[in-house]
Amino acid sequence: MRRLNAPLVVGLVLTAGLVALLVLPELVALPDPHVGVHVQMEGRKLRLAPFAPGEFGYVLGSDMVGRDLLSRVIYGARYTLGLAAAVIGLRAAIALPAGLRAGWAGGRAARIVQALAVGFGSIPALALVAMTLGGLRWLVPGQKGWLATYVAMLVLSGAPSMAEQVRRRAEEILVMPHVEAARALGATPWRILRRHVLPLMRADLAVMFSSEMAWVLLLMGQLAVFGIYVGGTVAVRGDGWIRYIEYLPEWGQMLGANRTAILGSPWIPFFPGLALGLSAAAFHLLAEGFRLQGLRQG
Repeated sequence: MRRLNAPLVVGLVLTAGLVALLVLPELVALPDPHVGVHVQMEGRKLRLAPFAPGEFGYVLGSDMVGRDLLSRVIYGARYTLGLAAAVIGLRAAIALPAGLRAGWAGGRAARIVQALAVGFGSIPALALVAMTLGGLRWLVPGQKGWLATYVAMLVLSGAPSMAEQVRRRAEEILVMPHVEAARALGATPWRILRRHVLPLMRADLAVMFSSEMAWVLLLMGQLAVFGIYVGGTVAVRGDGWIRYIEYLPEWGQMLGANRTAILGSPWIPFFPGLALGLSAAAFHLLAEGFRLQGLRQG
């Protein structure tokens, strides 16, 4: 009897849940994630935000200015998962050509890829990205410039190791008999890579992309805890009070901007952090499931 691939099943279920979050705003009318009700009437008393989970119809509670946290978490899936997917796409755009080139040519190209992977891998990604972005934060003009810098550092922190993985796998495939036969018959490098190498790397790439997605989401959450996240804050003024809040409902920004509220209103940073953690777990389980599936098939 064939054993159940539990990590793959759980990973697919959790990933399906993330996909559902992406399309849910199109199917269900949700409160505007940017608009909140700062004052609510409770009997004869006026209550000021934030409101705890379950109060005044807020399932997950509200943030500091009365915005619905459930709505912001659901809308935030698009920003956070889209940002992480963009980072992985840019990493792949750099790593795949570089790794395949190094695997095919060997020599200096292979040594360069190896050296970069060892160099970037010798420093923990969190320390590397946090120190670099922390030093650049006040030097980068505007939110668009900061977003580009943030994404660039996430891409560069992982592209060398991905390229090294591609290089090693390409070298293993290139010594297979049918690939060597194609080279002896005079097939062009592009044809060999397209027809023989890349098809055999599909399982490896599925594992790699899922694992990288998990690590990027985890890194975004860790950076947010240190106050490093995309976007910025806006000032909301009332009668005798002023509060600085995050604008975009992006999970990292929601966690980072409200991390100091953990003692007074813990639900505000908790649920975005939980969403990041569950998303990273989903892709990690997916990667493990793909790995086990590949071992069973081959």
